[in-house]
Amino acid sequence: MGTLDSFNPATGEMLGTVQTADPGDVQAAVDAVAAVQPFWGELTPADRGRYLRRAAEILAGDLEEVARLVTSEQGKPITEAHTMEVVPTIEALRWLADEGPEILAERQVKMGGLFLGKRAVHSFEPLGVIGVIAPWNYPWSIPFGEVAIALMAGNGVVLKPSELTPLIGDRIRQSFVKAGVPEGLVTVLQGAGDVGRALVESSVRKVFFTGSVATGYAVGAACAARMKGAVLELGGKDPAIICADADIGNAVDGIAWAGFANSGQTCSGVERVYVVADDDDPFHPKSTGAARG
Repeated sequence: MGTLDSFNPATGEMLGTVQTADPGDVQAAVDAVAAVQPFWGELTPADRGRYLRRAAEILAGDLEEVARLVTSEQGKPITEAHTMEVVPTIEALRWLADEGPEILAERQVKMGGLFLGKRAVHSFEPLGVIGVIAPWNYPWSIPFGEVAIALMAGNGVVLKPSELTPLIGDRIRQSFVKAGVPEGLVTVLQGAGDVGRALVESSVRKVFFTGSVATGYAVGAACAARMKGAVLELGGKDPAIICADADIGNAVDGIAWAGFANSGQTCSGVERVYVVADDDDPFHPKSTGAARG
């Protein structure tokens, strides 16, 4: 076990230090969450939703503090920290609290033929412990949403934040603790790729990974070899299409934002533009001007 320092990428200021996990201790951490999870899994979805709604209320009150942490540790402007990170997670928590019980409700299955006199239901059961490996570009909204979804479904979570944004990762855990979820249901393991690899190879039942294609291949293969689920978000090469009847001014503004928000480090950031136009193309000069500022 060692330490990991967090620095402000804009100023070089040291923001804090966290303890890193030893890869050999990852399974024990998963086991500890697994010991807590059954109590949580036995709650009804409506009861779990009440905790998530409480988390949304608390986070709304902490919005400014969390946004400033995101800006100082990850580097995005404070407006983007509000609109692209913290506010969406508040809305996600509220949506999960409202819609989760219905989505997870038991459903009767119609029976016919030889089974006409039988009754069957389709029910959703928690998997157990979920592993979340988070990226640095959206270190709050991506893992926070994945943790919240796993909790709503009755699971415990082990979160491995990016080594570039460790303080944000621990603050995610604190948000759920403040909302009253059982102590130890959400655990954070700090460290680099060796810790993430140990988490994937542990007894977690499913892995959410966001990162590079190369690492995603390795995560997917390791999960497949162990017959466990994996959700891999590996970026994209995203196009925008400008139709002939589009408002060019709005299109230019929207594409400039979509291409340059978070300094372009966005999995859905626009990287290609297809314009439906005749020889007099108004988009090109306007977009060039927008890119130049």
